[in-house]
Amino acid sequence: TDCEINIDDCASKPCANGLCSDLVNDYSCSCFTGWEGRNCSVDTDYCLSGPCQNGGVCSDGNSTFSCDCSRVDFQGATCSSKIDDCASSPCQHGGRCTDGVRSFTCDCTDTGFTGDRCQNNIDDCASNPCSHNATCVDGLRDFSCSCFSGYSGKNCSDDEQDCSPNPCQFGGACLERSNQALYGNSPLPAPFNGSFSYALAAGSVCLCPHGTYGDNCSINPNDCLDPATNRSVCAHASNCTDGLASFTCHCLPGYEGPTCSADINECERFGQPCQNGAVCKDLVADYACTGCPADFGGKNCSVRLTGCDSSPCHVNATCEPLLLQEVPSPAHGYRCTCKPGWSGPQCNETTLASFNGMSSFSANFTTTADCTFELSFRTSLAHFDLVRLSSHWGDIRVGAHDSSLVLLFFNASSSVIGRVAWPISDSLASTDWLTLSVSLTNGSATLSRIRVGGESGSGIDGGGFRGCVRDLRLVTNDSKLVATETTAESSNATWGVCSRSVQCGSPSPCEAKTSSMCSDVWNDFVCHCAADFGGRRCSVELPSFSLGVGGSVSSAIFASAAGVSSVYGGDSWTIELRLVTLSRGAFLLLLGDPSDSATTPRLLATIDHSGRLSAQLLHGNGSLIAALTSSDSVATGSFVSVKISVSISGRSLSLSVSSSVRSASLSSASPLPQLSGQLIIGGFSGLRAAPAPSPDSTGRGASRTKRSADVSLSRVASAAGNVTAFRGSLRSIKVNGDTPLILVAGSDGFEGLTGAVVASESTEIVPGIFNNTVCEEFRPCRNGATCTNGLYYSYRCCSPWLNCIDTTGCLNFSCVCHPGYSGEDCSVDHPDCSSNPCGADSFCLERSIEALYSNASSLAPFNGSFSYSKAAGFECVRMMAPTETAASSEAVA
Repeated sequence: TDCEINIDDCASKPCANGLCSDLVNDYSCSCFTGWEGRNCSVDTDYCLSGPCQNGGVCSDGNSTFSCDCSRVDFQGATCSSKIDDCASSPCQHGGRCTDGVRSFTCDCTDTGFTGDRCQNNIDDCASNPCSHNATCVDGLRDFSCSCFSGYSGKNCSDDEQDCSPNPCQFGGACLERSNQALYGNSPLPAPFNGSFSYALAAGSVCLCPHGTYGDNCSINPNDCLDPATNRSVCAHASNCTDGLASFTCHCLPGYEGPTCSADINECERFGQPCQNGAVCKDLVADYACTGCPADFGGKNCSVRLTGCDSSPCHVNATCEPLLLQEVPSPAHGYRCTCKPGWSGPQCNETTLASFNGMSSFSANFTTTADCTFELSFRTSLAHFDLVRLSSHWGDIRVGAHDSSLVLLFFNASSSVIGRVAWPISDSLASTDWLTLSVSLTNGSATLSRIRVGGESGSGIDGGGFRGCVRDLRLVTNDSKLVATETTAESSNATWGVCSRSVQCGSPSPCEAKTSSMCSDVWNDFVCHCAADFGGRRCSVELPSFSLGVGGSVSSAIFASAAGVSSVYGGDSWTIELRLVTLSRGAFLLLLGDPSDSATTPRLLATIDHSGRLSAQLLHGNGSLIAALTSSDSVATGSFVSVKISVSISGRSLSLSVSSSVRSASLSSASPLPQLSGQLIIGGFSGLRAAPAPSPDSTGRGASRTKRSADVSLSRVASAAGNVTAFRGSLRSIKVNGDTPLILVAGSDGFEGLTGAVVASESTEIVPGIFNNTVCEEFRPCRNGATCTNGLYYSYRCCSPWLNCIDTTGCLNFSCVCHPGYSGEDCSVDHPDCSSNPCGADSFCLERSIEALYSNASSLAPFNGSFSYSKAAGFECVRMMAPTETAASSEAVA
């Protein structure tokens, strides 16, 4: 063979207790556990190595061993682990455990418990440790006592000292409830009159002294109050100290007695001390000597006063001797009491100044403190500018308007921010002295300068001050400044005098027949003239002016709004005039700026197309503020009296025509600016001339003229409506009562009209009444009559056609009528057919009926043209019978 086959050496199963692995000519055994040797036939002894420790007994087993540890204090497979019998903490409540051999012991010392495991609690209350009947509560190694109120401490052995400190007030005796010795004592209050009880032993009881009560004797009734009135028993506001069932009054000086009710009479107590005839008057805690002679003083009127012996005061003062000090030795002085109008230590500096309407003076009274400004004044003027106080925030002005004293406040922009007024008409009439006092408080005063009086036009209706002022003072808490002749600045007033004479006495300086009243204006007079008169004494007849003569456009322009009053008058303006016209739809006047860029209100007066006068107050943009229209026509051909007034601050507009007056309130919600600008009368650029009235425009019918299309009107003309320039006559024109207006610019021929305002510009205005235009302009004669002009102002009753109702002047004329017409204006057509002159078989045709003419088929004269010269009479036309073919007629002249 080739020896390629390996012999299986394990075939004989040599390994008894293991697995055989074949090798080359050998084998190897892998023994199972517990066997060893080449063939795994030897049983292994596991105890040979002594695996059991600490005296444990080893027992060999099949492939293992076991240790018996029951006889030793160890455990585990080899008895290697020491047994800790305390590991399970068998001792309770903190007992200390000691490990033994298969056993343990518990030490219960200081735990409060007992038993083999310290499981039983020791009763600490067994010895009854609590005092005063307290309840014991067992604890852990301890106990607690639940004490009754009033006891304390671990064992409730401490009796609390309820009377230390003594709670009883006003010296009351304190009895402790815990004092068992006090119980069963019937005179004592509860609970001591009964049995003791720990439950009621806390606290104390006060035995209160007389006059007090309450748990702590704290209530002491106020004996200082009378229980009937609840007022102090001590009189005269004396202090009272309350006691125990008593009181003590501490009297104020001058009183005595248990209740201080007795007033001490010091005059008697000091033995009537007053001398030199003075009478002693008892006071409270004092006395006074009354009726002491002027030259004696001192407490007892015993010291002769010598302060005025040297006459130290000026003649304008009263000297009062003063006793500056009485003890230890008298010291004398004096006081000068100045008469009104004087100042200074000796009253030798005058404070009285006279003003003539242009004079004034200033005083530098700079102060930033609260102050009071004072002065006295007298005047007879109803309108004046008296004083201006300048400060950092504006001015304060004082003056008068319409006999009312006015106080105005201006801001730094010179706008009025406040106004107050007081009537003083009675004092002005009597020229009594009036005292003005203005107080500035709460830090509002930072005055720098005061001006008294002023130039004409300085702020009150255009006038200064005429009269007298005295005793101008500025008083603060620590000073008093007085304006005198020596301290005043910029003065041109007259100092030291205030003289005047009655100006409007009897006889009056004004013309009796032509004036209504004389006004005393201190050192002058003003005559209030009747409607047609003016001049200083109302002796000059006011001029008349004709406008629109010959079809012209007449205009008078005053550069400034003539006579518009200043801020004290509230921006009021009045114009009065008399007019005669037949114009309708005509412009009369405008007060204000006529341009479209105007920003101030404007007053517009027109005659509407029915002849009534209209007054409108307009905003600068032309919108309406207020409007009035007269009830009757002014286009009557006779003189009509007209008055228009407007007041911005009074917010009113009024219109008077003859005896009819109408008024309206200004409806503007916001404050209105002041009136300013021009005064225009008659017409202005853009208006066309008034046409001559047509024959039927005679006061009964209303003819409306139309504007030509190429004329462009301003806002004012638009507001006025479809109007022309005024055509007629004006006379007696006055503004603000007594200022005449002269409509012809540059006029110097009106002598005696002092104060008159002359127009700055005028066009086509003829002075006087133009007498020669009635027939040409108004065509008053009717039915082809011939008109002849008569004299104006003839003092005769006007014609019915002109509706004249008075005799103050009419447009006069005469008419020569054609036959068949009559009446002053030839307007009456004779009724020629009224008597039926043609009989029953004819009918009557009047020759005056113009509609019957120019009919070729009619009989004469109706087949020709109408003529007024042939209009008298009638024609009879016989009525034809049915069988007649021709007509016959009869003419009757």
